[in-house]
Amino acid sequence: MKKILTIVFALFTSTIAFSQAYNSPESIEFDYANNRWFIANNGGNNILTRSSTTGARAVFVSTGFSGGGPHGLEIVGDTLYACAGGSLRAYNINTAALVFTTVITGSTFLNGITHDATGNLYITDYSGNKIYRFNTNTRQFNAFVSTGLSSPNGIIYDQPNNRCVFVQWTGAIKAVLLSDSTVSTLVASSGLSSVDGITKDGAGNYYLASWSPTRITRYNNTFTTPTTAVGTGMGLSNPADIFYNVLTDTLGVPNSGSGNNTTYYYFGTTTSIHESSTDAFQFSVSPNPIAKTAEIKYQIAETGNVKIEMFDITGKMIKTIVNENQSKGLHVINFDKSNFSAGNYFFTISNGSGTETKKVVIVD
Repeated sequence: MKKILTIVFALFTSTIAFSQAYNSPESIEFDYANNRWFIANNGGNNILTRSSTTGARAVFVSTGFSGGGPHGLEIVGDTLYACAGGSLRAYNINTAALVFTTVITGSTFLNGITHDATGNLYITDYSGNKIYRFNTNTRQFNAFVSTGLSSPNGIIYDQPNNRCVFVQWTGAIKAVLLSDSTVSTLVASSGLSSVDGITKDGAGNYYLASWSPTRITRYNNTFTTPTTAVGTGMGLSNPADIFYNVLTDTLGVPNSGSGNNTTYYYFGTTTSIHESSTDAFQFSVSPNPIAKTAEIKYQIAETGNVKIEMFDITGKMIKTIVNENQSKGLHVINFDKSNFSAGNYFFTISNGSGTETKKVVIVD
């Protein structure tokens, strides 16, 4: 009996390990609220999570993709949206509960996905040569762009210009104005082919993932100065739909080719926030959630410059709370939430010794 139980346990643990294995990962998205990555595991017909701190993987959801594995992923609020074939699936990011499934009538291969400031999703249809707009409040959708496209793939929202920037598999970089759905060409020939994904860093630079050549190419915000950000031989293998974590200046790349893994590349400076953190500051925010005011308390071991910054859920820095030279020891400051809307935020403290981040909730 003991031998039978041992065999059963071995098979069980082997099944768990197999289910967490990468199998043609197609898209990656960072969950700022829970400090983890989501990976669309196309060949495994599931969505994985990967801890940003430990690297541990787990299965987030493993059902509902038999008609087409998950491709593009996008988080809006507490909902993770996933493209699968001709349908859009929505999950609660905290419970993994399926919120709804919508068949996007007329679509064939939904691929890239992004969202604007009002919560509208924009989804590329790779083989249907369209871009769909989906209203997350009403769950109504329409073909936002239905002509003039050729294998549209990765797409990213560009708020300052009220547009979405997207790549075509053939190498062209285009933009669509959200005011009237007008499409324009930003780069007619990028010198790249089999272009899969596009993302954007906090400074406004764009990153493109291509299979030929196999690399990540960085453009400035005017698309005039392309440079190689990550080249062949640095772990890339058919890089797919990429994501830039602006809190840690880390680019996440799903490698859908023979590499069959995900790789991460740090592009920050000495003042950037790293993924890892310690408890060296004894950093606390109380009360949390914050209804009116809160007390920020922290300890520093050595005299030097201390910076405390506030970020919104998208990773955008919205306030510098402290940026000054301070003596070693305990410090306490007051924070007034009056100028900020209810929601999830992050407070990050950093000095020459390291960084630490706290999730903070502001309530009405």
